[in-house]
Amino acid sequence: MRMLLILTLVAVLAGTAQAQAPYIADFEGGVNYGDWTWGATWADVVEPTGGNPGGYFGNAYQDTYYPVLRSGWDVEGFTGDYVAMGVNHISADFQTFSSSNQWIGTFMFCVFLRNNMGTPDDFEDDIYVYPNPENWTCPDIGEGWKHYDFDIPSDFVGAPGELPDGWMGGSYLTGNATFPSDATWQDVIAGVSRLEFWWNHPDWAAIFASFNTGVDNIVLEYSGPVATEDASFGDVKALYR
Repeated sequence: MRMLLILTLVAVLAGTAQAQAPYIADFEGGVNYGDWTWGATWADVVEPTGGNPGGYFGNAYQDTYYPVLRSGWDVEGFTGDYVAMGVNHISADFQTFSSSNQWIGTFMFCVFLRNNMGTPDDFEDDIYVYPNPENWTCPDIGEGWKHYDFDIPSDFVGAPGELPDGWMGGSYLTGNATFPSDATWQDVIAGVSRLEFWWNHPDWAAIFASFNTGVDNIVLEYSGPVATEDASFGDVKALYR
């Protein structure tokens, strides 16, 4: 009878214990969890010190119009079905160490959610959404680490072409600031294949420049259940000794 009670309790704990610990890329120990890249992959590096605090992920040799930080395609934790996961918040810390564009601190900034429709090599069928970048600006040169918070309304259900308040979207065919009229918010949010951070309004141009930037503490928070065992079989047995 006692063994039956123990086995029953273990089954209940394993089936009901939930954890909503966030997914975090803090780049400690040289680990790039999320397969992040600044684009110039040969110069991407996890620095062991100088972060906020500890390690950070940087690239001192970006020659581009503006930095864009990208996760790996369909990488565990930071991409996937945000609706099922109940994703509600994304945050990160960024720094501009140097740039030949002295106006970078006035550029708009946003998080960018992309669905590649299962074809990562074909950008022409991608659809994407992002919060209005007018609410944030890029970290200025010498400003140090700057923290960003983005609320993600993954539970929003709208008609085709409709987005949550304060959000924009686009596609290759409609442009970066015109969401397709035949697509829905959940077409993107239920199939996020890459998480990105843009150092500009996605629909704006910029001059070609050099950049040395860094990121630390990328955090994705969610409310959906992830089953975990927070009590071992030994812990349960101890209750009956």
